[in-house]
Amino acid sequence: MTDRLGGYWLGARLDGGGHVIVREAYDESGTRHALGVPCLPDAAARARLAASAAAAGPVRSLSVARLTEACLDGEPAYLVSEYIPGPTLRQVVERHGPYAGDDLYRLAAATATALAAVHEAGAVHGALTPDKVILGAEGPRLVGLGWGPAAGDQRPAADDGGPATDVHAWGRLLLFAAYGSDNRLGHGERLDRPLRGLVAAALHRDPAHRPSARQLLLSLLDAPQSQQGRLLPPEPVSDPPLGARAEAVYTQLSPAEQDLVPDVFLRLVGLDSEGADTIVTTSRADLVTGRAADEVASIDRVLEAYEEAGLITCRRLPGGTGTPTVHGGGRSPAITYAALLRAWPRLHEWLDGERDGLAVHRELARAARQWEAGGRRDAALFQGEPLDRALAWAAGGRRRVTLSAGEQTFLDAGLTRVRRRARKRWTAMAAALSVVALLALWQRGAADGRLDQTMAKVAAARAEALRPADPVTARKLSLAAWRLAPIPEARRALTAADAAVDVFADPRAGPRSLHAISDDGSRLASLDEGTLRVYDIPSRRQLAQTAGPVQSVRAMAWSPDGHTLALVGVDRSYLWDTTSGQSVGPPFGRGLGAPGEQSAWFSPGGGLLFAAARQSGERWAWDLGSRRAVFVGEYAVVGPGDRVALVFAGRRSEIRHADRSSPAPWLDRMPWEYTAFAPDGRQVAIAEETGIQVYGLDGVPTGYTRLRPSPGHLRFSPDGHLLISTDNDRVRIWRLDDGTLLADRAVPTTGVDRTAQAAFTGDGRRVRVLAGRGTVLTIDLERAPAPEDHAAYICSRYGGLSPQEWARHLPELPHRETC
Repeated sequence: MTDRLGGYWLGARLDGGGHVIVREAYDESGTRHALGVPCLPDAAARARLAASAAAAGPVRSLSVARLTEACLDGEPAYLVSEYIPGPTLRQVVERHGPYAGDDLYRLAAATATALAAVHEAGAVHGALTPDKVILGAEGPRLVGLGWGPAAGDQRPAADDGGPATDVHAWGRLLLFAAYGSDNRLGHGERLDRPLRGLVAAALHRDPAHRPSARQLLLSLLDAPQSQQGRLLPPEPVSDPPLGARAEAVYTQLSPAEQDLVPDVFLRLVGLDSEGADTIVTTSRADLVTGRAADEVASIDRVLEAYEEAGLITCRRLPGGTGTPTVHGGGRSPAITYAALLRAWPRLHEWLDGERDGLAVHRELARAARQWEAGGRRDAALFQGEPLDRALAWAAGGRRRVTLSAGEQTFLDAGLTRVRRRARKRWTAMAAALSVVALLALWQRGAADGRLDQTMAKVAAARAEALRPADPVTARKLSLAAWRLAPIPEARRALTAADAAVDVFADPRAGPRSLHAISDDGSRLASLDEGTLRVYDIPSRRQLAQTAGPVQSVRAMAWSPDGHTLALVGVDRSYLWDTTSGQSVGPPFGRGLGAPGEQSAWFSPGGGLLFAAARQSGERWAWDLGSRRAVFVGEYAVVGPGDRVALVFAGRRSEIRHADRSSPAPWLDRMPWEYTAFAPDGRQVAIAEETGIQVYGLDGVPTGYTRLRPSPGHLRFSPDGHLLISTDNDRVRIWRLDDGTLLADRAVPTTGVDRTAQAAFTGDGRRVRVLAGRGTVLTIDLERAPAPEDHAAYICSRYGGLSPQEWARHLPELPHRETC
């Protein structure tokens, strides 16, 4: 199996059992999944699996890991499910012994609940074993739904693989939980009479005489023992995702070692033939050659720490002797799992900043090694476009990668050769100059005009890197690139579709800060180190401050009127009246106990507070008027005025009004989290895999043009004419009348656990986007100037780079007027 399959990056192998190889996997956003590759010996097996997966799709239950994708046409075929952290029932029984008493009842009730949900959706599990029940932090969860029966599955000959077979497997499951591997009914008395009767009925040889899963559940709910809380694992669940493991190692390193982590990891990532990220193997010598002794020791410590965590594998190079250690020169480090490239937000951010230069660096590193191995012949040195490209990257395109001694020497030698040809009288000086010093000398006319072109590329690259955080200075820098030399890179930077006109950043933002932007985009709420603050974004003033709740807060949301801030904690929620500035009110309702991607939002009318944890499936709404939970366990999207709701439940989906409900089977397989009501309440926009489509409430598309690309959370403008889409690192805005894409730009990444939030200003002329670390970008929706007018537009609106700005962003050159 490769390191990637479809859109998923593969991690460690999990216990799949039987006919399915299961791997931990991460999608492009870094979300964790379980990916199974089944053994399909013939077309009939593939057809059976396709039918099983299709039936599993509509199942929605907090007790069942949802099947999220089934790709059965290619080779290999694979299925993707939610990842549930925790040990399997088999592992718990083998490590801690069988269950007894009330715990058996809680296990029986939880698994019967899961089977009842599966069967009522028209599906069957088909392979229920102790390996398919996970004891997670929220209780037992059934996994493997839709993956089909295992080869050699033990069941009575009369069974046909339907619901009765699942019930029989449920009986065997309870026997295993009560007796372990010696799971014979009657061996001891670990099952009391009521539960023994249910297990015996489930194991009846005649499928027609077995109870249904719902009958089992109803019988168990009548037993008080089943109601004594959830069955939790015997010890805390410790199954952090790859990214959390990598981050934990990072935080334990010293500051000097942390500074070298990106340099180490980025040298272990390359680009494949299609330009996609891939893991590569390097040598320790490539990492440490030419470095000071303290840096060599720090790099060895980094490699050792990540090898101990299983995230880097250091192999012995051919020809090595003895038992190598990470400190030995014969070690060849590589990233253990390609999934780390997406699972670790910090590494993903480093890659985003360096990706365009990775190919340049790989080309430079390869050429430098060949030049050294070939006796340092001049013919092997870079010249022309390769040299310019490497110089532009080395001078300004790289952010985290440090040139090795060999790479620096190779570049210096190339520059020496060019300078020797251009100006022979400078030959003696060239060998002693570094890249930056040479560039400073070139600007005096030594390289036949090549410096201006090289520095134009540098300025354009720096403008692109600066654009997400400081778009105004990026525009000035792109103009400077154009004035230096009108090369294609400078033109692209100058005419980039970038409408951001302002940036505000929370001055106190930390790595664990939470932020929320008000519906009108005027205020930013910040929670950091137990202190809540509210900022006015246009004026950058702090408006209010108070102490936050004692318990950890998972998510925050503004009420539609902008007066109230909701804070969702671990088990309770809170409200803060920001207009009065008083302290946070008493706790109420529910919270979000599960880790992972969490969010909170108010309904459009402000009467309901919603909260959801994506990975665990935990979700609820709290009616602030009646002070009770509503929509518990349901996937609901509420419309304007809180008058109508779409409830997503597969083929049983419905449109729910206060006094009536109507079926809406067209919502089957639609993504509820990517659905938004239009202001008129008569239309909804849904971001499907094939594009964003606007539908009437009858399921009929109101427009025939799908908006692409489609990922992200959606929001309409107040007048309903514009639609905005945000994910964790990008924002897109469309005009719905003609499908025109008005803006498409990167924003500072929020990491995998947050999505960017967008809000239209009151006048509808601007959009404010809350991105990573409390950064708010203001995007102007006015029509951008024609390409030939960009220079004049930038000069008239912002002016050119000041001498101070020039010295900060282009220190290699003296200041030039650009306007």
